[in-house]
Amino acid sequence: MICGALVTPSLKGRGLAGRVLTALRDAGQEAGLRRVVAPVRPTAKARCPLTPIESYLRWRRTDGTSLDPWIRTHERLGAEILAAAPESQTMTGTMAEWEGWTGPALPESGDYVIPDGLSVLRVDRDADLGLYREPNVWMRHR
Repeated sequence: MICGALVTPSLKGRGLAGRVLTALRDAGQEAGLRRVVAPVRPTAKARCPLTPIESYLRWRRTDGTSLDPWIRTHERLGAEILAAAPESQTMTGTMAEWEGWTGPALPESGDYVIPDGLSVLRVDRDADLGLYREPNVWMRHR
C-alpha cells in the first residue's frame, strides 16, 4: 500500500508525481505484490467541499477520465477507483486551534468552508470543538 507521496510545490508540473507513483508501484511488484493500493486525496475537490465524494467521483471529462487531476494521474498509470472513503481522516481541535489553522474567526456553531478543505469543518462552540472529516479515494494500481 502506498501511504503517501508528495511533490514539493516548486517542482510541480514536471511529471515528478507520475514518476514517483510508477516507482512505488514498481517497488511493490518487485516485492511480489500483485496490486498496489493507494489512498488518493483528490486535489481539486477543495473547490467544491460541499459536494459528497461519491458524487465528485462521477464527474468526468469528455475523454472519460476523472475531472480531478490527481485521480487522473493515477488513472493514466493504470489505476482504477475501488471506493470512496468519505471519512478517511478525522481532525479535531479547539476553537482557538482551528482559528489559528484556518485564519478566519469561527463565531458560532455550524459548518464552515475552510481553505483547501475537501469537506466542511463542523464547529460546536459550546463544546469548544471543531471536527473535520476529510474524504479520499482508494485506487488500485496493477
